[in-house]
Amino acid sequence: MAPTAGVPPAATPPPPVSDADGDTDAVATLTPTSATAPTPPPGRRPTRSRPRPARPARPASARPSLAETAGPDAATPLAAVRLVVGTIVGPHGVRGEAKLRLVTDDPEHLVHVPRVYVGDEPRPRRLRGVRFHRGQALLRIDGIATPEAVDALRGQPVRIAGTDARPPAPGEYFLYQLLGLEVVDEAGEPLGRVSDLIETGAHDVLVVAPPGGGPDLLLPNHPDVVLDVRPDEGRMVVRPLVYE
Repeated sequence: MAPTAGVPPAATPPPPVSDADGDTDAVATLTPTSATAPTPPPGRRPTRSRPRPARPARPASARPSLAETAGPDAATPLAAVRLVVGTIVGPHGVRGEAKLRLVTDDPEHLVHVPRVYVGDEPRPRRLRGVRFHRGQALLRIDGIATPEAVDALRGQPVRIAGTDARPPAPGEYFLYQLLGLEVVDEAGEPLGRVSDLIETGAHDVLVVAPPGGGPDLLLPNHPDVVLDVRPDEGRMVVRPLVYE
């Protein structure tokens, strides 16, 4: 879906950033509607690098859910969306390459991207080169030619136009297209709204905040559970799991 596109094999995506020209931001992440769960070798516990899928309601002091952060509406057209692909963490070498901490699940696609937006700049810069080193991307960006120029941009997000992202495959959506959707069951009964997404080793888990408060409803992003996603209508039809 983040195309369901979305999420990202990176850590939990940072809050979206709003452009000075009114365009909206999201994380360049795709969330697939289905995946095959990996089977750990016998005698070994699977490594957990992400939050557990079962958790109580967040206390008020916890990190806000993605739906509580500034970002585009699910129906926002891709042409108006800026997708965060990473954050500049410093220079590499002496020729002005910028090290980018990636937050996209499709970093290889960056080699096909012609331009990027740096920080809150309303106009894009030409992307002159991309290579990868130790899990980070090294970018050569037009107008940034020295380590000092890169260092001045440390901590700034790098974004791409939604139209420059890899097109979603069938059954995939960008993450921003899921957040805030109304969730109903097959009978049309409202269950809440999508407020967050948890990446797991198997299927991503949609976090649904119920309308009257209380514990979150956790739904695996699986075609047997998520039956229909319609961002343009602002809703999602699901079949909650029944435990016996």
